[in-house]
Amino acid sequence: MGKDDTTTKKRRKLNTSSSSESTKLSPGEVYKKVVDFEESESKLRPAEKDAVLFKKICQDIRQLFTDIAELKAKGTEEAKEKLHTKRVEASLQLVALKKLNRLEKVRTRTGRDALHKEKQRVDSTHLLLQNLLYEADHLNKEVTKCLQFKSKDEEIELVPVDDFYKTAPAEVCRLDITKTDEHQLQLARLEWELRQRRELAGACNELVSSKERVAAAIAAARSRLDALAPHLRDVLKATKPLQECLALRLDDKREESKLATLLPPPLFLLYANGSAYSDALGAKNVIVGISGDEDEARRLEQTSNMDNEFVVSNDSDSDQDGNDEDQRDKKKRHHRSAKISKEEKADAKKREALRKHPLHVLVTVKIPDGTGLNLTFSYLMHLKIIVVNFTMNHPKPITGISAADVLDGNCVLNELYIGDTGSDSPHPATSFLLKSAGISEEFQHIISEIGKPYIWAQRMCGLDFMAAIGNERKDLKNVQSCPSLSVATVENFIFTLQKRLKARVELMKELQDLECGKIIPSKEMATIRLSGSMTQWQSVSWSEYVQAPSTTFLVSEGLVSPDNMLYRAIITRQSAKLVALVALSSDYPKQAPLFSLTLHYNGTYHSGTNDDIRDIERYVNSNWQGDNLKPNLSNQITKLLTCLDILLETMGTQEFPPDKVMLQPVRGRNRMKPYKFLKQGSGIFVQFE
Repeated sequence: MGKDDTTTKKRRKLNTSSSSESTKLSPGEVYKKVVDFEESESKLRPAEKDAVLFKKICQDIRQLFTDIAELKAKGTEEAKEKLHTKRVEASLQLVALKKLNRLEKVRTRTGRDALHKEKQRVDSTHLLLQNLLYEADHLNKEVTKCLQFKSKDEEIELVPVDDFYKTAPAEVCRLDITKTDEHQLQLARLEWELRQRRELAGACNELVSSKERVAAAIAAARSRLDALAPHLRDVLKATKPLQECLALRLDDKREESKLATLLPPPLFLLYANGSAYSDALGAKNVIVGISGDEDEARRLEQTSNMDNEFVVSNDSDSDQDGNDEDQRDKKKRHHRSAKISKEEKADAKKREALRKHPLHVLVTVKIPDGTGLNLTFSYLMHLKIIVVNFTMNHPKPITGISAADVLDGNCVLNELYIGDTGSDSPHPATSFLLKSAGISEEFQHIISEIGKPYIWAQRMCGLDFMAAIGNERKDLKNVQSCPSLSVATVENFIFTLQKRLKARVELMKELQDLECGKIIPSKEMATIRLSGSMTQWQSVSWSEYVQAPSTTFLVSEGLVSPDNMLYRAIITRQSAKLVALVALSSDYPKQAPLFSLTLHYNGTYHSGTNDDIRDIERYVNSNWQGDNLKPNLSNQITKLLTCLDILLETMGTQEFPPDKVMLQPVRGRNRMKPYKFLKQGSGIFVQFE
């Protein structure tokens, strides 16, 4: 007992001493000691064993939780005592688990710090390597500069060494020194070159002074000639009153004649023949003139030694050019990139391929009411074709929307001759020349930039590519101008265009009346009383026209194309509505308009589903010889209104009582309606035979 008491006292003393020491430490110091201890322990303890221990502790905790759950389910006193013990064990296991977690985090942090230090070391080494490489590259460039350095004397073309020894005097060549020393030889050759150049400079000065004396003599002679110019101008001014009195344009014609000599041959032919017809028909019908940059044309005339054919660079040429450019770039310190130079070269080729002659021929064709079409003829020098730009002159304002469209330049010139729309080049070599110039787009896409190459424009300038093909000429790039072709075509074109303008002016007036709801028929049809009325007239697009069921047959048979002028008319009579789609050809009124009808009354009917509508279309679109009527819009619409009244009045409905005299409302198996009008008395309607 004595020993036990003494040992317990010692233990108490030790505990009290240790507790006093612990109370002396601050919480921060205690935390630091614990952290240091765990860091040292994480280095000493292997991570693999801790992982195995972590798994074992987790398994034990699961087992303890299972036992605690079973003990709670029992609820006995013995179970409660064991439950307390199990809870303590589980708490201790969780404490051990937390410690393992802290040790693992310490290991992770230690590894991350070590990795960061290693990265810093690698980065510093890499930076040092880059610095060394940069210095080495800089030294290589300096060495290359030194090796490529060329002195100014190397650019001087010196005489050969053999000639130098033969021609140079003894005090310059110094054979005993220059034979053994190359530097002294070079200095001697430079000295001899300097002497020779001084002698040549003296001779050049003598020649320049002689040239100045000759130039002074020429200037004196020229001044005497210039003194005559004011006198000549005074003489010309004195003749102007006489020119005005006699209505002569001698001065203007003289200037135009001088300018005409600068025109290319096709445009010169057009100007010569157009001027002749202008003088014959008068300025009220045809006006011909020249516009453009005269100075540029004179410069082009002075450099007329340029090649007539457009030079096309193939792949081999472009490769050779690329090699030459590379060799030149090596000689230069600063050079442009090959990509930019290729783009600039392609743009230059494109501009050169579409280049127009600086001078243009202006032709204005008029009709008596003052309406005129201004045509500008231009010559593409490398494509060898004529393009036309145009504007319209309207003496009076046009009120209708659809009426203004028919006097648009594109519409007036469209198919002036059959099939000639100006939408493609008449020259067979055009596509090849465009591809060679690097222009990938089709010719139709660039027409808006340069103008339209109508076939009649080529013929007016004496060009006929079709004749060249017929004669089996292989070279189509140099088609010669034909004067006889130009003379015949210019005359035919002027009268054809005047006819087209007169027809379009009449059509424009007719469309203006139709948009206002006015229908002015001929005298033969003016006596017919009409019950229906036209409530709408407007132009429609090709897509709208094609989508209508009534136009399927006309489109499929090729009777109507996008080149036609398309309109829609709506005719109403009480609850009945008739929609008429009208197609006018470019040469109206030579060809009668085509009507396609759709009737909306107790359903929808068109020529494909109803015989009566088909009969009305046949009567309106044809049968003009029997009626002895002019096939224009007003007469056709009057006939259409008449046929609609006949159709509705023969249906036998109370809404449309008979208003016209008919022998038989219907006849035959097909129950034909009396659409034919006979002038007997006040007029009577009968069926066609």
